[in-house]
Amino acid sequence: MRTIEEIYGALRGAVEKTVGREMKTTCDFDHLAAHLLETMKVRISAMTLKRFWGYLGEKNMRQPRLSTLNALALYVGYTDWMTYYKHSSAAGEVESDFLKNNSLVTNSLAKGTKIRLMWQPDRVVIVRHEGYEVFTVVESVNSKLSVGDTFRCGLIVEGEPMHLSGLVHEGGEQTSYVCGRKNGVKFRIED
Repeated sequence: MRTIEEIYGALRGAVEKTVGREMKTTCDFDHLAAHLLETMKVRISAMTLKRFWGYLGEKNMRQPRLSTLNALALYVGYTDWMTYYKHSSAAGEVESDFLKNNSLVTNSLAKGTKIRLMWQPDRVVIVRHEGYEVFTVVESVNSKLSVGDTFRCGLIVEGEPMHLSGLVHEGGEQTSYVCGRKNGVKFRIED
């Protein structure tokens, strides 16, 4: 069983992996705070992040608030801090397991529903559900996917790679594609 400090350390490492940089300078913390606000609409100050990382020294370290831990756990692909804690405190990884992260069965979506997909580094794609697990890309930032591409996907799992089948990219022949192969995807249903 890992200690709470080891779990905090693992969370810091997972956040750094997700954002694509180590937290070593004030600019790194500013970037992370801005990235959390931009991608997740979560406001955590750079000062709070510095305290959690111990950047300001041990005397300035404080027990992080649950809201901060929940936001950082969500950022790295878990539904909340408790889910991350339970997963991280267990020793070892298993090859097969039940899905514990937030998931979305796309058949349950109404036609026209838009979903924001995010994965490393700084990939943001908004897709519109056309019905029967078919999606159209309506916005793409820093991704190989293009506006107008279509694909099929039956299940989206937070923090896991997202597999697209029947992808028609820029009018070409159908192919398959994986988003977030190493660190998984995050998703949010748009209003």
